[in-house]
Amino acid sequence: MFRLSPKINYLASLVFALVCATTKATAGDTITVAPSFYHIDKAHKLILINKSASEINAASTAAKTHLALDAYYVLQEQPVSVSTASSYHAELNNSSYTIYFTELPIIHIDAKNEIIDSPSIYAKFRMSEANGAVTKSNLGIEIRGGWSQTYPKKSYELSLWQDTTGAETQDMSLLNLRNDNKWNLQAMYNEPLRNRNKASHELWQEIHQIYYKDKEPDAKNGIDMAYVELFLNDEYKGVYALSERIDRKQLKLKKYNNGIVGELYKGGDWGPAVMFTGLPAIDNTSLTWGGFEYKHPEEKTDWSNLYDFVGFVENSSNQDFYSQYQKRFNLKNAVDYYIFLNLIRATDNTGKNIYLAKYKTGEPYYYVPWDLDGVFGTDWQGQYINITNDILCYGLYKRLTKDNSYKGFNETLYSRWDELRSTVLTEDHILAKFQANHDYLLKNNVYEREHTIWQEFTYNEADIPYTTTWLKNRLRYLDIAFDQSSSVLKNKASQQNSAVTIYPNPANNYLIIESEAASHELAIQDMNGKVVLTSLLRGKTNKLDIGHLIKGVYVVVIKNDKSVSTQKLIIN
Repeated sequence: MFRLSPKINYLASLVFALVCATTKATAGDTITVAPSFYHIDKAHKLILINKSASEINAASTAAKTHLALDAYYVLQEQPVSVSTASSYHAELNNSSYTIYFTELPIIHIDAKNEIIDSPSIYAKFRMSEANGAVTKSNLGIEIRGGWSQTYPKKSYELSLWQDTTGAETQDMSLLNLRNDNKWNLQAMYNEPLRNRNKASHELWQEIHQIYYKDKEPDAKNGIDMAYVELFLNDEYKGVYALSERIDRKQLKLKKYNNGIVGELYKGGDWGPAVMFTGLPAIDNTSLTWGGFEYKHPEEKTDWSNLYDFVGFVENSSNQDFYSQYQKRFNLKNAVDYYIFLNLIRATDNTGKNIYLAKYKTGEPYYYVPWDLDGVFGTDWQGQYINITNDILCYGLYKRLTKDNSYKGFNETLYSRWDELRSTVLTEDHILAKFQANHDYLLKNNVYEREHTIWQEFTYNEADIPYTTTWLKNRLRYLDIAFDQSSSVLKNKASQQNSAVTIYPNPANNYLIIESEAASHELAIQDMNGKVVLTSLLRGKTNKLDIGHLIKGVYVVVIKNDKSVSTQKLIIN
């Protein structure tokens, strides 16, 4: 960090004291901010301070007349207290500056050369937080994204370096996110209120956990994000989302080692392999194939495993497909992503803009969501698309949704939808995420600054009501659609279960089971297939104590010497 010499520091202090004496300012009426926590955009006459407003207010109850930063500014409003929700004005040398206070972390990036798509160029990174923490590093930075590169507000890929060339990287944990040297700065330029991508990723983390979590506790099927504000070469660029990345480290995929290796591919465009509509020849000298981008293993490019899987989905017989697909693709992940894709109506994420991964050799593939901006009633350009009555389905899912077998895709989908609708997929729970992100940005006056810098952006107070109505209609439609998806199964179940009756359902403390059989075995399973209660029942009517089971959705399996029946049970 650049430091002033003691002599210059003394002179600066002397000048400051003379100014204070001339203007009759006192410590009580002057807001003094350390250099790490004020950020000045001289071109836009904008000053952003992320020193705690409550700390400033607690220091003095006098009217604030002056602001001591790089110079001595005179506050026009002379507020007794300052707030992140307001803006203020200050004069310096006959120029008027707009002053803002914010709780958001502020990232400063200083680059001497032009930032381009690739390769990364050297820059300096500094991030200050309102709690006083300051993080510094050398940095490699480049513009990221596809179509988003055409927007005036750019997204960036960041690489933390120990040196100035990138020969040595530096891992850091930023804002309670993962410990790593690779980060993304998402511009969110096409999001009406800059909250859809972040809320969607938060929701996915609640819906789905990676299936090998017990083996890899740190593995995460998705990313976390944190809001920041960005200054680039001392020019304010607005609010961004600092985000983790999808890579081998995030998913804890196995490294390349003696034939045991994880795999990772990104759906870059709607090519025939991505959509499972064609099987082009593979070329192991290329990092792209059929719409996929090759990501891992880095040591060797080999498309043969993915080629085999796409060919299996496209060309296998129904008998082979439905008897083998659960060994090749994780069923729970397939169901959860299908629900998620349709819940948020992510039209830009049907094959494209998602990752396809494999933990290690011999394990099934699974999906990882990515780039969730055109969702919840908007498209990839941020335009409102008020469609709620359709189902997104492509390639792989066109075959999966025809599986009506016992414990197959549709039965799992139906049960999983019921379970999620009673937990995280409620209207109130989902909207709370949107509201919380919106309120945080509004409380910190971020939307006003976004409009100042990016005049194409205008705060739309109707967005939350629009999203609320859209979600209500979407959930209503999916409740019907996913119920109908299991109509064949339910018809079979009603015939199968005609000899067995369980009630009350929903239940609380007990369950009555009536059956024509003299004896039968009963098992209650949770939605992960774990048996939580078993009992051998005799006679036509039995009362079973279930008061110790937690609230949720269960499956009751009843066996006798002639039949097996299953029924869904809800415990309130």
